[in-house]
Amino acid sequence: MIKNNVTDHKLNVEAIIKNINTISLELKKLNELSQLLLCDLTLHFSHPVKTDDLKETERNSPHFEESKVPDVSLASDSFLI
Repeated sequence: MIKNNVTDHKLNVEAIIKNINTISLELKKLNELSQLLLCDLTLHFSHPVKTDDLKETERNSPHFEESKVPDVSLASDSFLI
């Protein structure tokens, strides 16, 4: 019975480590995306677009494109220790 508890505990710890690794990767992705958005804002406000150019840009492109971040399931098999 004690051996079974140790095995269960080990599996739980491994699952927690996998989840922490997944969360860490997602935070790195969010940090990178935030840096890119900050650079975009900095460029936009330091070099404003002329009004005519802005109207042309608005007609040709959407205001916001959603980022394509693949879903990462928690406790992914790719983080085996």
